[in-house]
Amino acid sequence: MLCIRRMRSDRNLGTLDRRDGVWPRTYRFARRWRLLFHGLGALGLAAAVAGSIAALRGALTGPVLIVPLGFGALGAAAVAAAQRGRLLLHADGVEVIELGRSPRRLRNDQIAGRRTIPLQYGMEKLVLERRERGEKPVSMGFLFERDATLDAWLESLPDLDVADRASAEAALLASAELGPDEEARRASLAGSHRVAKVLKGAALAAGGWGLLFPRPYPVAIAVLAAIPLATLALVLAGRGRYAVEERRNEVRPGVGVPIFAPGVVLMLRALLDYEVVDVARVLGWTAAAAVALTALLVRGDAALRRRWYVPALVLALVAPYPWGALNAADVLLDRAPAEVHEVPVLHKHVSSGKHTSYDLRLPPWGPIGAAQEVDVGRELYGQVEVGDLVCTHLRPGALGARWFVVDLCD
Repeated sequence: MLCIRRMRSDRNLGTLDRRDGVWPRTYRFARRWRLLFHGLGALGLAAAVAGSIAALRGALTGPVLIVPLGFGALGAAAVAAAQRGRLLLHADGVEVIELGRSPRRLRNDQIAGRRTIPLQYGMEKLVLERRERGEKPVSMGFLFERDATLDAWLESLPDLDVADRASAEAALLASAELGPDEEARRASLAGSHRVAKVLKGAALAAGGWGLLFPRPYPVAIAVLAAIPLATLALVLAGRGRYAVEERRNEVRPGVGVPIFAPGVVLMLRALLDYEVVDVARVLGWTAAAAVALTALLVRGDAALRRRWYVPALVLALVAPYPWGALNAADVLLDRAPAEVHEVPVLHKHVSSGKHTSYDLRLPPWGPIGAAQEVDVGRELYGQVEVGDLVCTHLRPGALGARWFVVDLCD
């Protein structure tokens, strides 16, 4: 990342610099970033030294030595990047110098404009687009402190993000489907943003409910299943008003969260809560439903057709929804009587991790042709011991995919 050091404190710095002709102006990593990178370097060096000492004592051998040495290499790279990285502002352009790359220089007349791309943890990247068609832009980390000279230079460059948003908004407001005139269309667009915001909030709240405390269970699952369908209907009715893919500089209200997030929670609930026998059948239904949902989304948002790979990405993101929803419907709507099988407990153990499971190992029974481990929950796990009999309750499934639960025998 390239960061800029404040060169002078004079309020009229930019004017003075242009008069005294001091070029180029050199901007290096700001103090806080130098401290961070050198701190990472010190940690990497400490890891490498500790690893070397452990190796000399025989505590570390073989491929394990790669870990501390790797940290040492990364630490050295962080220090080198802090020392090497700088930006040179010339009277007629800019030059970027980074570790491991040749210096890159652009004249002002070669720059079509600038873009600012948000990164994680509040960081940003500055991208300078070239006027020449097909030429790669010049990008640099935008984590620097700025003086008046640099601010004036940046302001002199066209802001392409603003231009893109203005162009997209003008095209959207030209659509007669939003209203009879521009004022009505702006009001309609603002209302659509409010609707999308409500749907996003509902999806996040339902997701937390379904993950943390899905009680009453059928209601929580029903809400999770309803939100994507309601959002899909909104996308189809909106005729391009809503954006499924929330890209940079998108002026349409985005609905990606309420379409995709509930499906992820439904999928997790299905994996954790249901023991399905006919998995292949559910997979077939899931594939067909995912293709149908993707086709409807692409029809409702034509922007998804602009790049060939986007529909495939949408298909992958939407697939968890039919998997979770169909499994839930198969289990929760099943009212058929159960087929009961008595089986002994072969082994029991608790598996810890992101999810704690209480597993009983059961021998083959009914449609299950091999021994398997089943998560039965803490309560039943504590009530049985190895050798005890438990009962598996096999049901046909409301959609024809058999499933079962394990319980104490009456």
